[in-house]
Amino acid sequence: MARAPAKPWARAKAARRVLSPDEKWAAAIRERVLGDCHPFQLGAVEDPSRFITLLVGRGGGKTTSMRARAILKLTSIRRARLTYIAPTRPMAEELMWEPLKHSLEHYGLIDDCHISESKLACTCKRTGAVYKLVGLDDKGEVNKLRGRPFDEVQPDEASLYPAHILADLLDRAVGPRLGERNGCIVMGGTPGHILSGPFYDFTRTGASVQDDEGNTIPLHRPYADRDKPEYSAWDSYSSHHWTLKDVAELPEAARKYVALVNLWAEALKVKKRNRWSDDNPIWLREYLGQWAADDTDMVFRYRPHLEDGKLWNQWDPYGDHKLEGIQALKAAIAKLAEFGLKDLRYVISDDMGSADPFASNVFAFSPSDLLRQLWHVMGFERTGMYARTIAELTIGVDERGQAMHDKPAGIIGVTGWPDGMVMDTDQATLDELSKVYGLRFVKADRNPNYKAGAIELTNGDFVDGRIKIIKGSHLERQLQSLQWAEDQFGRVKENKAQANHSTDTLIYGRKLVAEMFETGSITTDAPPAAAAGADAEAQASVDGDYQHRERNEFDDLLVDAEYVDAWGNG
Repeated sequence: MARAPAKPWARAKAARRVLSPDEKWAAAIRERVLGDCHPFQLGAVEDPSRFITLLVGRGGGKTTSMRARAILKLTSIRRARLTYIAPTRPMAEELMWEPLKHSLEHYGLIDDCHISESKLACTCKRTGAVYKLVGLDDKGEVNKLRGRPFDEVQPDEASLYPAHILADLLDRAVGPRLGERNGCIVMGGTPGHILSGPFYDFTRTGASVQDDEGNTIPLHRPYADRDKPEYSAWDSYSSHHWTLKDVAELPEAARKYVALVNLWAEALKVKKRNRWSDDNPIWLREYLGQWAADDTDMVFRYRPHLEDGKLWNQWDPYGDHKLEGIQALKAAIAKLAEFGLKDLRYVISDDMGSADPFASNVFAFSPSDLLRQLWHVMGFERTGMYARTIAELTIGVDERGQAMHDKPAGIIGVTGWPDGMVMDTDQATLDELSKVYGLRFVKADRNPNYKAGAIELTNGDFVDGRIKIIKGSHLERQLQSLQWAEDQFGRVKENKAQANHSTDTLIYGRKLVAEMFETGSITTDAPPAAAAGADAEAQASVDGDYQHRERNEFDDLLVDAEYVDAWGNG
């Protein structure tokens, strides 16, 4: 029996379900979009890489490049899923939503798209592709990103995201299913003043890691180097960098890119008006697109790398492993031995904190090192610590609650008895550690005048490259984030709203080591000083074999792939 012909509205409905891009239509749009790009944008828009960074000075057209990429995919890929992410929803509306609608009008696409103001989503009627805007302050929308496949994800203003949030977004929220559609990540922004995090690592000059065989592997490849033989099988980030100055110097720029040339002329006026030098960090970051810390605003003059990418105040003893606590300490000491530093001595520096977690950091130095470098070899933070758990971490505690002086575990089980121990805590805790566990910590000097001077001396060591801090540690995060605050009289002081417990341990530890050298208690031939409360037999036992010693909860802070640290970051 012959089937009755479909009704007209049924045929129209069926036709709408068949979403097939019009190739000629899409090609015409592509030609117009690419024609509006300046050469630097053109490379970023056409880059076929799956991982892309855009490090661009203010006004250079970085967000416009993201929008161009989205329009091309929106009109050419069937049911594409594209997402733009800004630090907040209002920023997403300002940076992308309103300009996107203007672009759709400009290219004659507004009737081919369905615009949802409430959802900040644009759907192409011909392809079924969706371009959605999300603010990281909208937790509900961010959570919806988890587990979904994407054709392209665009985190914008990436330097404004906390490092652990951006890492979580890239590695856990969108990364696991990115390969399903052969999708890509386009991460862009202007450099920030905090030199850390994924955006910094994938854009700074000379960024690299070492593989298991000791080979140096770059973390990103400049787009200009894409045809070099050494990058023939490249599958990591392709980095793009340009500034308004670069655009203004292009041939016929005054005619072709009038707005951008005018922006650069205005930038030069701003620089002159503010009396900024060529090395002013705001000028370098905002207008020249270069990473630069604010030494005038930051408490510590910590510089992970020099401008040429050479490591300066940072070192990475763990490679791809994520270690903390005792296992991290062992790995760091082993790495220093590879450097030829085998006559190491140690100080343990703790801060009990009040609202902040307890912090313990171990620093190593070599009496034979003429540079007197101070190496950060262990960082540890945890809330809820008290005298017994501190003793367990430091020396080990047996089932009777007695310190393991005869067969030390914990930190001292690895380092031997340190040359010094210092702690910022109340006297009752110091007395308990001394009388019950034989751990005599020196009480830290909390005098504000002393601390300001100690910070200045520590900064001098940072400038000279004598202090080396473990990459990604709690200590490094605080060094890169602590900023001075002004009181009512215009005087600078520490911002009490910012965590400084680990940085305080650095100050205390550095002072302790300096005093040892100044007083002559540390010499190349001298044996390690005995910790007060321990006898000579206990000292000698530190160099013994502890493979069969009792274990405690701090010995197993090792996870190869993931771990949850004291900040709650996984």
